[in-house]
Amino acid sequence: MIRFLQLSFASLVLSLLLAWPGQVKAGDEQTAQISIRVIYAVKGEVKSIDPDLDDIKDELKDLPASKFRLLDRLEVEVALDGTIELQLPGKHSIGVKFQGIDILDNKKKKMLSLQLTIKPALQINLRLTDAGRTLLGGPKHLEGTLILDVSAKLKEPKK
Repeated sequence: MIRFLQLSFASLVLSLLLAWPGQVKAGDEQTAQISIRVIYAVKGEVKSIDPDLDDIKDELKDLPASKFRLLDRLEVEVALDGTIELQLPGKHSIGVKFQGIDILDNKKKKMLSLQLTIKPALQINLRLTDAGRTLLGGPKHLEGTLILDVSAKLKEPKK
């Protein structure tokens, strides 16, 4: 499922995406592989989508912009309860904290709990299925907006 959130709806986002109680935390060696594609979106008369975004073009077409260009790919491993800060274009940054794992459906489905802090304005608690992804509306940038395509995958502990 794809969600598009805007900074102007920060209070709604926080109330809808709060971490669920009953979270199961794994051992200290748990690590999540976090990937963030930073997309520049702008309104214009001509429609265009960067070929590097073909895998999500259907979701992008539904957003209130007409031009989408991939600006950056950020990939990082985050240990359980660890926080990493990554630089976004402009004066913005994003902090990513891996908070834990929820086990659902009789241990068949894993949900990764992340806390994203887009500085200086927004903090989101987000749950993604293992190897899942979502789109988030980010901060204003130049004449447009940044969109963050966030994905997370549980990295199995080394034995």
